[in-house]
Amino acid sequence: MPISYPMIINGDFYINMFDQNSTQPNELQSFMDQYSMELQFKKNTTIYGFHIDHIWTNAPTQQCMSRVVEVYWTDHKPIYFVFKFLDYVPQYHHIG
Repeated sequence: MPISYPMIINGDFYINMFDQNSTQPNELQSFMDQYSMELQFKKNTTIYGFHIDHIWTNAPTQQCMSRVVEVYWTDHKPIYFVFKFLDYVPQYHHIG
């Protein structure tokens, strides 16, 4: 069933999207494709060159922006995600 409202899934998935020796990146991508979710950036998110911290969304990409920030006090690089509500106002329905 397609999802009709904007959704964000983010976190430390511990699946390195750069790992070509594993089936996990393709399996995760296939799972997210079922829900029209797109990975928002394809950069390493740790100082070790891994891409394990992910932001996935089904929101229109022209309405979104995400970045990785370089810092030197942790091995994970902070990431952020921003909705740009210019022309797009989602319709939310209360559930429950």
